[in-house]
Amino acid sequence: MQAEQSLTLLVQDPEWTAPRLLQLPDNYNIIFQYYHRKTCSVCKRVPKDPALCLVCGAFVCLKGVCCKQQGICECVLHSQHCGAATGIFLLINASVIIIIRGHRFCLWGSVYLDAHGEEDRDLRRGKPLFLCEERYRVLEQQWVSHTFDHINKRWGPHYNGL
Repeated sequence: MQAEQSLTLLVQDPEWTAPRLLQLPDNYNIIFQYYHRKTCSVCKRVPKDPALCLVCGAFVCLKGVCCKQQGICECVLHSQHCGAATGIFLLINASVIIIIRGHRFCLWGSVYLDAHGEEDRDLRRGKPLFLCEERYRVLEQQWVSHTFDHINKRWGPHYNGL
């Protein structure tokens, strides 16, 4: 009798939630100030090109030879372990999203825009940047629906160097 009740509880209306990317702060300066001088958990150094995995929140070295394992850089390795060869990273010093899919990568663009709705790639203009919820939803939807290959056309090989 008790086993039947337990089974009934398991079968009734399971609550499934769709996978989500990290919840990001509205102001890019919060991310930049926190991660700009943070040390990598693998090499214990401040990365020249820090990146944040938007799937799990891991902080990694982009293109860093310091964290290479068997000739593969840390971002590529992380994308293999975290996202089954799909990685979504926010490049801290550039405010740009990079997508890694297998042996390829592409620059997706930025989810942080200035007051005029423009990207500030590489943070050259120094204007305050704010999260564009619409762009972030589009990025998340492309990730959930596995449509990066169909939507993004500028893919290039990364040669395990990211």
